[in-house]
Amino acid sequence: MFGRRFSSAKAVFAFAGIAAALFAAPAIADNLNVNGANRSMLVYAPSGIEKNRPLIIQMHGMNQDAPYQKNAAKWESIADTARFVVVFPNGENKAWDISGEKDLNFIKAIINEMYNKYGIDKNRVYVSGFSMGGMMSYHVANKMGDQIAAIAPVSGGGSPSSPKRAMPIMHTHGTTDDVVNYNSTVNTLKSWVNAQKCSSNSQKIKPYPSTKSGSAASLEIWSGCNDGVEVRLLTIEGKGHWYSMDEAVSVNTSVEIWNFVKNYSLDGSSITPPPPAIVVPTNRDSIFNGGFDSSAVAWDLQLHGDASAVGEAKGGKYQLDISAIGTQNYQVQLIQHDLHLEKGQWYEISFDASAGAARTLEVNVEQHTDPWESYLSEKQNFEIGTSAKTFSFKFQMTAATDTNSRLSFNAGAATGTLTLDNVVLKKVDAPADTGNPAGIVCNLRLSAERDAAYAVFDLRGHRLGMVEISDATEAETLKRAGFAEGIYLLRGLNGKKSILVPVSR
Repeated sequence: MFGRRFSSAKAVFAFAGIAAALFAAPAIADNLNVNGANRSMLVYAPSGIEKNRPLIIQMHGMNQDAPYQKNAAKWESIADTARFVVVFPNGENKAWDISGEKDLNFIKAIINEMYNKYGIDKNRVYVSGFSMGGMMSYHVANKMGDQIAAIAPVSGGGSPSSPKRAMPIMHTHGTTDDVVNYNSTVNTLKSWVNAQKCSSNSQKIKPYPSTKSGSAASLEIWSGCNDGVEVRLLTIEGKGHWYSMDEAVSVNTSVEIWNFVKNYSLDGSSITPPPPAIVVPTNRDSIFNGGFDSSAVAWDLQLHGDASAVGEAKGGKYQLDISAIGTQNYQVQLIQHDLHLEKGQWYEISFDASAGAARTLEVNVEQHTDPWESYLSEKQNFEIGTSAKTFSFKFQMTAATDTNSRLSFNAGAATGTLTLDNVVLKKVDAPADTGNPAGIVCNLRLSAERDAAYAVFDLRGHRLGMVEISDATEAETLKRAGFAEGIYLLRGLNGKKSILVPVSR
C-alpha cells in the first residue's frame, strides 16, 4: 500500500559522537539532458554506497543554488551514517517551475539517473526544499505522488491539487519569516490535513524535543490520515527565513527531516534502522575528528583549476593521492571549517605528516568565505619527508573574532601521496618576553611605512601578532593593540622594512 508507515519508525535517529565505519566522499557535480536542456546538480553519495538505499532530493530557494543549499543543510554526516544518496539540483535561473512540467521532468530524470548509477531504491525517494524549493516539493507531491514516498518542505508552501495519493508531509517554518508568511503557510498546510482526512485532533509537543528545556521549536502532529500517513508541522519560534541548524536553541532541520521521511516507503517495506549519526558541532574552538579514526567526517577535500586528487580516511589516517597539480598550492585543499577563533587569543596547531616522496606542505588559517583572508602573518610551509613527524606552529588571532574560520592544508605543489594524522588546534598562553638572544639580524629603519601591516615579535624572535601602522606612531599603535612595556621588533610583510620599537607606559 502506498505510503505505509513501518514499525521501525519509532526508532529515533540519535546523535552520537562516535564515528561510523564509513569513508566520506566529496559531492560530485553532474549534468543531465532533460528535454533538450542541460541541467546540473551536485550529488553526494557515501563511499561504497550499497544498492537499494534511499534518495533525498533537496532543492534550493529562489536566487540560490545547489552549493548554497548543500552548505546550509549539511547532509553529509547523516547520509554517511544512514547510507543514502543526496542530490542538490540547480533550478534554471535559480528558480523552480512550481506549476508546469519542466522541473517535474528534471526530478524524474534525477531519480532514473541515481537508479542507474547507484541502484537507489525507487520506493524510498524523498523530496525536500527550502523556500521556493519547498513550494516545488508541494508541486511534486501533487503531480508525482506515485513516485515520491514523502516530502519535507522548509519555509515554502503549496495547496493540494488532486494529488495521486495521500502524502506524508514534514513542514518546517519559522514564526518570524518575513519572506514566506508563517501563518498563511500553516493555513495552507491544514488544507492538506483536511484533504487527506487526517484527525482534527492534533498532538502538540512544546518544547520540542520535550527533553530540551527552553527549545524554541514545537511540533504538531496530525495522524489518522488516509493510507496511514502523518502530517507534521515543526515550528521554530523567532526564526526568520533561514534553514535552521541551531541545535543549541532548537533543532537540526536535516536530522528532523530524515527522522520523519525514513519511516515511509511506497511499498510499505521496512528500512534497516541506521546506526547513530555523526554530528559535527559548529562554532568550535578545536579540531573535530583530527585523528581520522574511521571516517573523514568534518573534513572537505576541495579541488580547483586543473588539479586532480582523491582522499579518504584509511587505517586511522587521512591519505591523499594527488595525480595532477594546479598553479597554486590551494588548488588541492583539505580543509576543516566552523572553527571559532577569538580575537587576541593565542593558538597552537600541530599535526603528523608523511609523504611518498619529500615535498613541501603549505598550511593556512583563514576565512571560510570570500575573500578567504589569512589570519597568519605568513602562511606556514613545512618540509615533509617519507617518515611521519609531528609539525606545529603558534599564532595569535589579531583579526575580529570569527566563528566560521578554517584550517587549510594546501597540497597543490606536488603530485604523489600525502598522509595526515593527529590534527590538533588548542589555545595556548602568549609567549613570554625573556630578553634579546644573540643572533637576531634585521635591516633596521627609523620609521615604519604608513598604512602597512607588520608582524610583531619579541626580542627572542617569538611572533606575538600583527599591527597596522596608519594614523599613529609605532609605539602608540602597539599600545592601542594592548602590548605591554618593552622593546618589539616590527617586521614588514611582503618585503617591507623592519624596525625596533620601544614601548613605555
